[in-house]
Amino acid sequence: MTVGLLVVIVSAISYFLIRSTSEHTSGSKGIKVWGLFHDASGLFEKSRVQTAGISVGEIDKRELDPVTARAKVTIKLLPGITMYENAVVSKKSASLLGEYYLEIDPGTPMAEVKGQPKAMRQLKDGDQVVNVREPTALGDIMAEVGTLMPILHDILDDVHKLTSGTVTDIAENINKLIESNADTLSQLLNRVDNIAANVESVTTAESGDVKASIKNVRDITESIKSLIGETQGQVAGTGGKVQGSIDRLQSTLDNLDKTMKNMEAVTSRLEKGEGTAGKLLTDDSIANNIDDITENASGFVRSITKLQTVVGLRTEYNFISNGVKNYLSVQLIPRPDKFYLIELIEDPRGYSSTTQTVTQGSATPFSTQETVTTTNSLRFSLMLGKRVGPVAGRFGIKESTGGFGGDLFMLDDRLTLSVDVFNFAASNVGQYPRVKTTVSWDVWNKTFYVVGGADDLLNYTRGKAGAGGGFDYFLGAQLSFNDQDLKSLLLFGGGAAAGSASK
Repeated sequence: MTVGLLVVIVSAISYFLIRSTSEHTSGSKGIKVWGLFHDASGLFEKSRVQTAGISVGEIDKRELDPVTARAKVTIKLLPGITMYENAVVSKKSASLLGEYYLEIDPGTPMAEVKGQPKAMRQLKDGDQVVNVREPTALGDIMAEVGTLMPILHDILDDVHKLTSGTVTDIAENINKLIESNADTLSQLLNRVDNIAANVESVTTAESGDVKASIKNVRDITESIKSLIGETQGQVAGTGGKVQGSIDRLQSTLDNLDKTMKNMEAVTSRLEKGEGTAGKLLTDDSIANNIDDITENASGFVRSITKLQTVVGLRTEYNFISNGVKNYLSVQLIPRPDKFYLIELIEDPRGYSSTTQTVTQGSATPFSTQETVTTTNSLRFSLMLGKRVGPVAGRFGIKESTGGFGGDLFMLDDRLTLSVDVFNFAASNVGQYPRVKTTVSWDVWNKTFYVVGGADDLLNYTRGKAGAGGGFDYFLGAQLSFNDQDLKSLLLFGGGAAAGSASK
């Protein structure tokens, strides 16, 4: 009667807790947003989504959008993460093995649109992130290079023709024109000089002003002659320099033309699939094999790097047996929905075994004596767990016997209700399997927990309670350490050991 009442009370409390937590935590869950990608390879469900190197969510699912024929990637954000309509989602490479992750710029409440400040709308659950950035693939780069090669080749031909014909002819014509004009002008000045001499001889006896004027004309002609000579030399020198520069430019263009022809030959071989690089770019089987290898390798690396370890130390005080039960547990979590549980247990109740001794005497033909032996050997657990939403199931070895169990997580995993059923061999001695219920409450930062509950619920017999087995209830505490805590402890312990060794 008491056991049934206790089960009803625990069930009622669990129902109200589940209902209250579902009502209060539904609004505190993170939203889901989605974006369209041309290429979603390298992105997987549960892959990390981060902002400034800090995890802000994970990829919820990938699917093909029937309207745009693009990859629709849905992102599940952590509670408290706010995004605006000017947010940007970028696909970035996580390693050389082809693994990618998503980087989010959540945007700002205000932004400048067409030179004017504008308020940005906050994204809601199910909204689309319009701004999506993806890295350029190697095949697209090679296609662009193949498109630009013919255009660049035509430009080089035009420059080659221009420098080898028109510019050279212009420079030669300018040089010839300067030389011919210099000779003509020099002859003209000589004739002017002779005329001035004749005028001087005619006007010698006349006025001094005429002589002075003629002298000035002579000086001017001499100056012009010297100027023409110097100018001719300078123009000729400049023409030589221009010709040398054109020759060097012609040589450079010839070399560039040879280089472009070589590059064109290489790209042609790549396009035909010749050589190792050509086969790598054109052979679909090689590309598929590389894709399979990188996907398998990235999955293996991801499974190793995402492995989380949680070490727990727990102590429970059993009130009826007046004993202390201790646990050392290691929980390995390769994925958010899968875990392994390893426990080492010290139980003051011990492990009970029953021996029946049958004797025959003169007074009575047969007599039976039952002996219960309790040993204090350590027990161990090795269980495989699978979590789906707020519920997790476990099966394997529980306290050195076969068993199974379940966990219900509530209030953002701060409250956990657990049930374990094991020790089915107890039916051989007239007892029910051992059923243990546990309530765990996270008091501080998933590190310190308060635990309580009842053990061996189905065998409620006070005569058998205590160290020999039977119903008992308990209260205790637990300390848990994750990967970051263990790293800090190792660093602290290593520093302390090094300091002690140096003394």
